[in-house]
Amino acid sequence: MPEDKKNEQDHFAEVYHLIMAAWGSQAVRAIATLSVAEHLDSGPLSAQDIAERESSDPDMTYRVLRAGAALGLLTYDADRGTFSPTPMLGVLHGDSPTSLKSYAQAAIGPAFWLPAVLLPETITAGSNQAAQALGSNVFEYFGKNPEEAQKFSAAMTDLSAPVIREAASVIDVGTAKTVLDVGGAHGAFVSELVQRNQQLTGSVLELAHVAATVEDEARKRGLGERITGVTGDFFKAVPAADIYLLKHVLHNWDDVSCRSILSNIRSSMRPGSRLFIVEMLVTDSGASSGAALMDMAMLFATTGQERDLAQFDALLTAAGLRRTQTISIRSSYSVIGAEAL
Repeated sequence: MPEDKKNEQDHFAEVYHLIMAAWGSQAVRAIATLSVAEHLDSGPLSAQDIAERESSDPDMTYRVLRAGAALGLLTYDADRGTFSPTPMLGVLHGDSPTSLKSYAQAAIGPAFWLPAVLLPETITAGSNQAAQALGSNVFEYFGKNPEEAQKFSAAMTDLSAPVIREAASVIDVGTAKTVLDVGGAHGAFVSELVQRNQQLTGSVLELAHVAATVEDEARKRGLGERITGVTGDFFKAVPAADIYLLKHVLHNWDDVSCRSILSNIRSSMRPGSRLFIVEMLVTDSGASSGAALMDMAMLFATTGQERDLAQFDALLTAAGLRRTQTISIRSSYSVIGAEAL
């Protein structure tokens, strides 16, 4: 076969797989929702077995498990008619330290999937079409759909777990006594930092439906006396602290909104207070595939974006802050330290 013809066919196959990845992601979501990883803890099972446990349709359960096998999540024993897990399936187990089970359910659930369909219209209009897809912006949608909001918060915890561990390991808290996780969901980041530094007490500033969960999560970690949930709106005011954490928050918002959040933090800072921002960085040479695809999610679902260091510097300066350090960690993420000008 001529080389140019072979390359043409290879390119066709590669692009075809990129397109079909959308259906694959929904198969992964279904496998996570059916708790297949947990069911297979006891050993190989048939589709009928799993369907009985999940009250799902046996034939359709078989078909999605077959897709899971094609994707490398499962193996199939044709003689016994049973499915077994591969190491990849372990990532969809709720008890895994590297679990993405909640992320698989939320990231390609209605709140993001429906706006994603309108990405071409978003680009043409110059603004996201989430309101057209959901009836409101994505954060208002979560306010009206608390079960999905809870899944989203759990998903952010799943996605962030390895990033949090690395970020907490490079943050020097010094003599700080209090740490505030601004928009910190269930408080996974502040919990990790408090566990590592016995002198710290922590709090999480969140909307009411999320803040109510913080102390329950802290108790599960044995930190019930050291972490509290604070109901509030970071666009209005931020409580005072020695250390402020902003993880995966600024990328959700446009520049005007980011300056508002940062200005409220600056206004509440005490002498010596510090801010640590954890976000993906787009570099001068472009973006990793992870950062580029996350930027697409920000494009169709929010008013935010992934930013480069110069853009973060501009936001900080406008809010009366200055960058003091930048530490690269995993998967395009960095810890950006800042203090008052």
